[in-house]
Amino acid sequence: MDTNTSLSQSAKHLKKVIPMMSSFKIPFTPVNYAIWYCYVLGRNLEFNLRLDNILKSYKTCPADKARALFDEFLSDKDLALFYEISTSFQDTIEDVKEDIDKTLATSQGFSAFLYQCNSGLQGIKNNSVESYDEVLGIVDQLTEESVLMQQNAYSFQKKLESAYAEISNLKQTLLSTQEAANTDSLTGLYNRGRFDLDIAHFCNEEAPLGMNHALIFIDIDHFKKFNDDFGHQKGDDVLKVVANKVLNACGDSFKGYRYGGEEFCILGDFSGISNALNFAERLRKLIAKLCVKSKKSDKKQRAISASFGIALFEEGNTTPAFVERADKALYLAKAYGRNRVEIA
Repeated sequence: MDTNTSLSQSAKHLKKVIPMMSSFKIPFTPVNYAIWYCYVLGRNLEFNLRLDNILKSYKTCPADKARALFDEFLSDKDLALFYEISTSFQDTIEDVKEDIDKTLATSQGFSAFLYQCNSGLQGIKNNSVESYDEVLGIVDQLTEESVLMQQNAYSFQKKLESAYAEISNLKQTLLSTQEAANTDSLTGLYNRGRFDLDIAHFCNEEAPLGMNHALIFIDIDHFKKFNDDFGHQKGDDVLKVVANKVLNACGDSFKGYRYGGEEFCILGDFSGISNALNFAERLRKLIAKLCVKSKKSDKKQRAISASFGIALFEEGNTTPAFVERADKALYLAKAYGRNRVEIA
């Protein structure tokens, strides 16, 4: 993606992106935003021709075609650049708006001062001091110009506020669609794609002093039987209630993800293995209180439980090794009877 674009030009491009995506029923995901921003930019002829052919054939751009375009022509750096562009407008406009507020305040003060001068000199004029006529004319002219300057500043401020509101809305739309693209629609937890991004960053940053990075895997016990015996709708309900317990347990301190199927995971920092173990045990007990009930009689039909595997990040661990250790701990919990917590 060519980055040699001014802020105002970028804003114009972004204003074209959303209507075009809507007209072709393109999902508002970060990858699609980057693709269409590049398309509107129009500086890669081959890229635009390829997308035009896809749109001609499919009347939209399917997810697999979009991913292929992104992989061939763009990169994660382009995606990061797009977010930088889309979030930079608000900060820039805030700075300009502050300058205009100061200018407007200055012009108002200057105007008030000139009016005072004019009033004072008018008093001299009323006493027939003709020598001040020329001065009065100058003051009148300055007063008119100061008022005009104030009006222009006010008009510009209104236009700026309108642009500010428009770009703020665009930024919120971008943030909302980015959040939606990172969230599992059924459970409300972060999805596997977001986990893959977060775990890499998590493993490359140092834990706070006295804390340890931890990865906790959670697997709903005998989940297939819920689907087989009660149907997939009930299975989805089980996923939702367990995910809700995970989400509440995470709060603002940890991040919870739907890793895949009936498996969840949590990333967070703990003061040690006992702290992580106590956290997992509390969550396990909360899940064990859940059950599937009959819609007709409200009677308990089957208990819900989950198995847990914990790994603390160790010096020299790679991301795959860290994940594998937590997964092995989960396997041990399931092998030893389920509804328990094991440590790597």
